[in-house]
Amino acid sequence: MRASASRRVRAAAVLAATAALALAGCTAGGNGGGGANTGTDDGEGGGSGQGGTLTVNTSFVINSIDPAQVYEATGNMSVHAMYDTLVTFEGDDVSNPVGLLAESWTSNEDATEFTFLLRDDATFADGDPVTAEDVVFSLNRLVNLKGSPSVIVQGFTASTPEENVVVVTTEAPNPSVPTILAMPSTGILDAEAAQAEGATDGADAATADSATTFLNGTSLGSGPYVLESFDPASEIVLTANDDYWGGEPGYARIVITNVETETQKLTMSRAESSQVALDLSGRLLEGLPETLEITGNQDTFYFVSFHQDPAVSEITSNLDFVRAVRASMDYAGIAALFGQEAVPAGGLVPTAFAGALPADEAQTQDLDAAAEHLAASGVTDPTVSLMYPAITYQGVDLGTIATKIQNDAAQAGITIELDPQPIAAFLEAQAAGKVPFRFSPQSLNYPVAASLVNNFAPGQPSAMRVAWSEEIASPEMIAAGEAVNTATDPAEQVQALQEWQRLLNDQSPYISLAFNSGTVVATGDVGGAVYSPAGWLIDLRAVAPQ
Repeated sequence: MRASASRRVRAAAVLAATAALALAGCTAGGNGGGGANTGTDDGEGGGSGQGGTLTVNTSFVINSIDPAQVYEATGNMSVHAMYDTLVTFEGDDVSNPVGLLAESWTSNEDATEFTFLLRDDATFADGDPVTAEDVVFSLNRLVNLKGSPSVIVQGFTASTPEENVVVVTTEAPNPSVPTILAMPSTGILDAEAAQAEGATDGADAATADSATTFLNGTSLGSGPYVLESFDPASEIVLTANDDYWGGEPGYARIVITNVETETQKLTMSRAESSQVALDLSGRLLEGLPETLEITGNQDTFYFVSFHQDPAVSEITSNLDFVRAVRASMDYAGIAALFGQEAVPAGGLVPTAFAGALPADEAQTQDLDAAAEHLAASGVTDPTVSLMYPAITYQGVDLGTIATKIQNDAAQAGITIELDPQPIAAFLEAQAAGKVPFRFSPQSLNYPVAASLVNNFAPGQPSAMRVAWSEEIASPEMIAAGEAVNTATDPAEQVQALQEWQRLLNDQSPYISLAFNSGTVVATGDVGGAVYSPAGWLIDLRAVAPQ
C-alpha cells in the first residue's frame, strides 16, 4: 500500500537542472521543538530507532554548502540538515513557520521589527552553546556577502539587545520575515569558529570574507547532521551529530548521490530498503512497485506571456487579444497533460503556498468570450509565434503543452506558430526582452508567494521582459501590487495577494495555465519522506526508519 502522508502524485517533479527558468498588529510565533526527528504529523515518522545508511538519489544542482552562499536545490537540502535556523516548517506545510532555535517571537505593528527569544539548550556539534551573537553574526554575514541567497534578506539587520534575544529589523514592512528565516541560507554558524577561518559579517564581507572554501569541507552548524565529505560532482556524505540537542538523528549516515534520472527509476525499482529518489516524474513514475511511497505538493506554475510594446508586436500588445487567448485555453485539458494530480491554474500562486486563489476560481475555457474579445481587439485572422524551451520539464515534453496551447487557440480563430528553442537560446532571448509570445514554467525561490509581486508587477523584472511598465498599467493594477507589499499582517497580505491575482487575470500580459507537483519517491521503510515546497525538497532532519 502506498502511504498517505501527503498528496500522492504520479505526475512531474520540479527538475532542478533547469532551475534557471525560475526567477521568492502583534504576531506571535510557535514554540520550539522542530529539531527532533519525530516524522510527520500523521504518525509516519520514526519509532524504530536510528537507522544505518539512507541513500538519496538525485541529479545534483549544487555550488556550495556555505549557508550564506547556498542557493540550489541539492545544496539547500544538505545545508538544511546540518544547520539550524531560527524557525522551520513541519512536513509539507510552508504556511506556518514553527520555532527551531527560536522559542518564540513577536513583531511590531509595522512588521519592521521582529524579536526572537532563543531557546537556551541548543549547542553546536562541538558542544559550544548557540548564542544570540552567533545568530546576529550569521544573519548579517548573509546580508553583507551579497551572494545569490542574499536577495531574500535585502534590507535586513540583526542585533542582540540582551542575552538570548535577537532582533531582526527590515527597511520596509515584511510580515514574511519568519518564513524567510526558515530558509537554509539563514542557517546559524558558530561565529567564533567561522571567524577563525576568515568569515566576517562586516559591510565589506562581499570582498573580505574568505571562509566559503573551508565551509565547503567542514560544517559549523548545530543541526542533526555534520559533513563527512563533499564532492559537488558525485557525492555528499552526512553523518549523525550524536549529541544533537534536538534528539537522535534518524540515520547514522546519509549519502546523497548524483544519479541520472533514468538510473533513479531502475534503482528505486530494485531497492529493498532505505532509498529515496527526488527526480522521478511524469511517465517515470509509471510502473514503480506499489511498495514505494510517493508524495508531492503543487508548487510550480506554467504560464504564457505577451509582449506589450507595439514595436515588438502589434498583436500581443493588444489587451483584448490577450483576453481572447485567455478565454480560449482549455485549462483542465492542459493540466491533464501533466498527470492526474496537476490542476488548472486560478492565478500565478500555486496551491502549495498561502495566497493561492480558491479552487473554485480556477480558469475555464469560454470560446464565446474568446470570440467577443477577439472582435473587440480589431485583429483579423491573427498569427503569432510561441517561443518555448525545447526540454522535458517535470516529466513532460513542453512541446506537448505548446501544441495543446496551439490547438486551443485555433478553436477561437487564432493561429499560433510554434518556435521551440534550446534552453540556452530560450533563456538568452527571454533575458533580451524582445520575445512577442513565450511559454515557460516558474517556481518560487523561497515559499513567500508575495515575492511574485516584486517580479511580475508592472515595472518589475519579469514584467519588463514583456515591457509591462507602470506607465501603461492601470492605477488600479499598481495599487493592488502596492497593497501586497505594504501589508503588515500575513492574513492581510494573503487577501491582497489574491485580489492582485484577480486583477492580473483581467489586465495583465500573463496567462497562468496549470499547477504541477514535485515528488519524493521512497522505500516503505523510510518515514517522514515528504516532498516539501520549502526549497529543500525533502527534510532530511525528519526522515527516520518506520
